[in-house]
Amino acid sequence: MGYRLREDNQSLDTTRQDFRAIPYYAWAHRGSGEMAVWLARDEAAVQPLARPTVASMSRVSASFGRNPQAVNDQLLPESSIDHEVPFYHCWPHKQTTEWLQYDFPREAKVSSAEVYWFDDTGIGECRTPQSWRLLYKKGGQWLPVQAAGAFGAKKDTFNKVIFAPVRTAAIRLEFQSQEQYAAGVHEWRVH
Repeated sequence: MGYRLREDNQSLDTTRQDFRAIPYYAWAHRGSGEMAVWLARDEAAVQPLARPTVASMSRVSASFGRNPQAVNDQLLPESSIDHEVPFYHCWPHKQTTEWLQYDFPREAKVSSAEVYWFDDTGIGECRTPQSWRLLYKKGGQWLPVQAAGAFGAKKDTFNKVIFAPVRTAAIRLEFQSQEQYAAGVHEWRVH
């Protein structure tokens, strides 16, 4: 028996939680699942889980690329070049239009999105994109959202766009990578 901690509006929600400890050597025989090499004994050493969101509960797919599940894992990077937290990238596809897609568990009303871009300048060939946009699915068609402002592509921060509210079961982040470079995403939030 242990405890599960979640952030809840600036406080921690603590819940008793059963768990099964499996020796590391046998873990790989059991299929996909969560893994922790050590468990914290002190609450101060715990990194609480974030509350589930429409994005974190969605199924992720991509036109191409490695590790698309990283974009909704709610693990926040220190910077755009951070390799300590998982990230998605579409290298070696350069100067291409690619997409990431969330299929929501059920239809939802959304009106904003935030993207934290992966950029490994000085190490690799991923940069923030040349441009991007959001599309939502309506009646089998992908339609662009009506954004109230620009679609930013700054490093080291969330780039937020607000748009006219839409009710949909799926949303797509479409991006055009820069000439001679691929693109990547650390985290993509939808509200």
